Amino acid sequence: MELGKTDFTHTKHANVNTRPVDSSDFESENGHLQGQKGSTRRDVLDMFRMGKKQELQRNFSFLSIVGFIMILQSSWESTLLAAYYGLTNGGTGGVIWVTVGVILGALCMIASIGEMASMAPTAGGQYHWVSEFAPKSVEKPLSYIVGWLALLGWVTGCPSAAQLTSTLVQGLILLKDENANVGQLWQTTLFIMVFLIVAVAFNLFLAKRLPLAEGIFLVVHIVGYFAFLIVLWTMSDHAPASQVFGTFNDGGG
Repeated sequence: MELGKTDFTHTKHANVNTRPVDSSDFESENGHLQGQKGSTRRDVLDMFRMGKKQELQRNFSFLSIVGFIMILQSSWESTLLAAYYGLTNGGTGGVIWVTVGVILGALCMIASIGEMASMAPTAGGQYHWVSEFAPKSVEKPLSYIVGWLALLGWVTGCPSAAQLTSTLVQGLILLKDENANVGQLWQTTLFIMVFLIVAVAFNLFLAKRLPLAEGIFLVVHIVGYFAFLIVLWTMSDHAPASQVFGTFNDGGG
C-alpha cells in the first residue's frame, strides 16, 4: 500500500484535532517505508491512516506482547485458585460446561475487539473506539465514562493482584511451617505494599527490560502449566467420565 493511496474511511475523525504527519516521521531504506522509534512499516501506515504521529518508543515485540497478555489473564493460575468456588456452587460438571460457555462468549468479544483494533490500533483502546464508533450525539460522554472505567479497572487491578500474590506467599510459608504467624491483616497489608513497590519500581527504572521479563514469564507460564497438569493427571484419583462431566451441585445454598 502506498501512502498516497491510504484509506481513511475506517476512522470517523481521522484528521480532526490530530498532530500533523510529515515526512520526518518516516525513514526510507532502499525504497521501503520504515518507521521511527521502533515501529514497523505496518505501524507507520496505521498511524498515517489515522492522522496521528507516534510519540513513544515501541519496545515490545509480538512475543513479549503475547507474554504480557497471558500473564495478565493468568489463565490456568486463576482457574486453580478459583476452582473452589466453582466446585462448591456447581460441581465438576458445572465448572466444565460453564467454562465452555464462557470461552464461546469470550471468543465473540475478542472477535469484536480484534475488528475494532484492526481499524483503530491505538493505545487508547476502548475509550478511543467508543469515540470513533459510537453515535455522534453520545460519543463524548460514553468515551469519557468508558475511559474512567478502564482507569479504575487498572487502579483496582494492581492492588488486587498484589493481594492475591500476598495470600499465595502466606500459604507457602504456612506450607513450610504450619505454626508460622503470618495470618494477621497487617502482615497481609505489608506484603501488598512490598509487591506494589517492587512493581512500580520495575516499571519506573527497568521499563526497557519489560519485554525480556514478559518473555521469561511466558516460558515459566507455559512450563508451569504442564508441570501442574502432568502431576495432577498422574497422581490424583481418577473418576468416571460420567461423574466428571455430569455431576452438578449447589453447595453455596
